[in-house]
Amino acid sequence: MRSHPRGATPVALLSLLGLLVAGCASLTRPWIAPEVMLTSIRPQQLGLAQQSMLVGLRISNPNDRTLPIKAMTYRLSLEGEEVAAGGGELQRQIPAFGEESVEVSLTGDLARLAARLPTLALQSRPWQYQIAGTVSVGGLLPLPYRYAGELDPRGLLRGAAGHN
Repeated sequence: MRSHPRGATPVALLSLLGLLVAGCASLTRPWIAPEVMLTSIRPQQLGLAQQSMLVGLRISNPNDRTLPIKAMTYRLSLEGEEVAAGGGELQRQIPAFGEESVEVSLTGDLARLAARLPTLALQSRPWQYQIAGTVSVGGLLPLPYRYAGELDPRGLLRGAAGHN
């Protein structure tokens, strides 16, 4: 049987316990929702029953640790009207305070939007948009996000025309 100097074992145990508590605390810190900004919209597939579009997003991580995204859901509204939704797997590791651009496919009711396009196209101001949904962090934690902003319709329409 081996003997340890008196006091060495309690110090080692306290040190180990301190490391474990610190490690657990870092795992239980709440996540801050990412900022998800719309960067582009372009038609992907146009059909009578269903339309899909490719939507460019910039995802910014405001956390002080890597954001392990496993999946996302999306709901896109233009001028207060929901025009598209979607979701699925999105394997991304966004570094602390970093950002990444992604392009995702959303399914929508472009017919409803198309009916409003003439009125929207005549507006001289930018279009208001909102994108909302959830980010699946590590495959376990659904973290809701919501972001609103403005789109320049001239740039949007030029981009859509250039990607037939």
